[in-house]
Amino acid sequence: MSQDVIYLLIAFGIVVCAVSLFYIRKHHSTIQNAKAEQELQDEKVRQRYEEKRAYLIESIQVISKAVGNDEKLTYTEACMRLTALLESLAPHMLQHADFSVIYEVYKRTEHIPIKEEWKKLSKQKQWTYKKEMAKVESEFAKDVEVAAQRLANYDFDTMLH
Repeated sequence: MSQDVIYLLIAFGIVVCAVSLFYIRKHHSTIQNAKAEQELQDEKVRQRYEEKRAYLIESIQVISKAVGNDEKLTYTEACMRLTALLESLAPHMLQHADFSVIYEVYKRTEHIPIKEEWKKLSKQKQWTYKKEMAKVESEFAKDVEVAAQRLANYDFDTMLH
């Protein structure tokens, strides 16, 4: 092989190495940018999760503290609201002995219309439902108050598992 061919092959090898190095650097930069973007997105998701969690905890505590202390908040409504909030935050807590009464009251009254559907009911039907709610509430009032008190003081950072 002549020396010119060897130099040509060496030059070709250097060009291939340079192109490969350029491609590797570009690919590495793309990967780094994607990784940084993913970390940013992960941080945003974590922050939204923490904000939602804090909102749920605050809502649970506010409602729990109002149980038995706010005549506008019935035990039925409190249990409906607390069930919805706990289902979003920690559904397993609804099965725990300390809090299961909340879910029990909810299950016994979930068929009762709320909000606009309640307003559409006749006075007779509303009265029938109010009577049903009063029966359930009188049966579970003390247990709901105890469960609400526990929730109001519950440390959600050491949640039940």
